[in-house]
Amino acid sequence: MYSDQRIDEDIIVIGDRVDLVVKTGQVYRAMIEDRIDNGPFLVGIPSSKGIPMHVESGDDIYLVFYRETGRYIAQMNVVALENRGAIRYMWLLQKTKAQQNQRRGAFRLPVSLNVHIRKYEEDEEDIKKDNLGLGLIDEPAPAPLEEANTRDISVTGISLLTKKKYALDEKFILSMDLDMTPAIIRVRQLPISTTETILTATVKRCIPWRTDNMFNTGMHYFGLTKSMSESIAKYVLTEQQKRVKRVGWHRR
Repeated sequence: MYSDQRIDEDIIVIGDRVDLVVKTGQVYRAMIEDRIDNGPFLVGIPSSKGIPMHVESGDDIYLVFYRETGRYIAQMNVVALENRGAIRYMWLLQKTKAQQNQRRGAFRLPVSLNVHIRKYEEDEEDIKKDNLGLGLIDEPAPAPLEEANTRDISVTGISLLTKKKYALDEKFILSMDLDMTPAIIRVRQLPISTTETILTATVKRCIPWRTDNMFNTGMHYFGLTKSMSESIAKYVLTEQQKRVKRVGWHRR
């Protein structure tokens, strides 16, 4: 029996790009082409490496879509197949409520970036944020405690693979190149323009990662201006769109 808890029209709309997951676990990229009132969704049958997705009327598949608050998944049923010229379509009727499959405050973008971790001193205003969200450093930056690589990044925090074990609630200065608005750094009173993004963050998780010599360290930002938060959100969204374009949306 189909659930009467439907995907709200303002959550997923015509033109949204989604993932379709078949029972074998293979993922296909597709797009919502149309919808009948609050009923079935019309989706073009996608292809992978030139081979169309095998689907028959009555099949159950999963529809996955992404929002800033995370990844959502709903079970769908193929209620009809349709040919329109050379393009094949299917009508998908929702069977279950869209569940938040990735439970977190913001969508995390899996990405590997090089990050310098520096100690944050409460009584020293090493980093000052103006209303543009630019980092201003009045003295030479202290040597980094270490260089780490990110596992993922979101608008609220960052996950790093570190060689050091850090204490919960420790505060740090993170610098990385997100290829965003150049920051102005003052070194010995000489302003230098750089593309490095400078953030302040607090450790919320630090657990062993596969070996005792590596740690999965999760940090939440603090002291971010609205402009900097918007810049990080823009970066995450832009990178998602780049990946979608690289994969391509193949349809027959």
